[in-house]
Amino acid sequence: MIKNIVFDFGNVIVKWDIDSILEKYAINDVESKKLKEIIFESEEWLQLDEGIISAGQAEKIFQGKAPDSLKNQVREIMNTWFEKIEFNKEICTLIKQLKQNGYRIYGLSNTNIQFYEYIKKSDIGIYFDGFVISAVEKMMKPDKKIFERLFEKFSLNPQECFFVDDTEKNIIASKECGMEGFVFNIDCYQELKKELEIIM
Repeated sequence: MIKNIVFDFGNVIVKWDIDSILEKYAINDVESKKLKEIIFESEEWLQLDEGIISAGQAEKIFQGKAPDSLKNQVREIMNTWFEKIEFNKEICTLIKQLKQNGYRIYGLSNTNIQFYEYIKKSDIGIYFDGFVISAVEKMMKPDKKIFERLFEKFSLNPQECFFVDDTEKNIIASKECGMEGFVFNIDCYQELKKELEIIM
């Protein structure tokens, strides 16, 4: 019997679209492309998710890569980018319904400390019973260790858990650890609902 529903963040709870984030800043297309390259497409961005460097350290590195004309924008983006992300309203509604129906809700995401803190304090964050975050744990999906960390941290039986993630390799890894899952994308919300109805 499924008792616990585990959600990824990017492209599940929120819509992860770098171009959409950058559109919310007062920059032109050329500047947007440059900042996307410097920040979001950098090796350091992945290191943030891995917990190797802090947001402050990353900002200093990005400042060093940016031309003088974009240094202020780098600072602004690094301090506010997470506030520009749109929540997936259907998934947020589903989380609330699942919680009301007695299911425990967990977050399992490859993400950095900034975004984790933002989600945790958001309106949807109060519905979660706990989180396992790559930057905190210093391990990332699809490494099986992060799934085992989830089970250990919250004393969960994998067979009582169901995982929703947008990446197939992460779902494959979760199943190898004994937790069933669903590869989610924005167009298959009804399919997810049907899947949940079947397993419950």
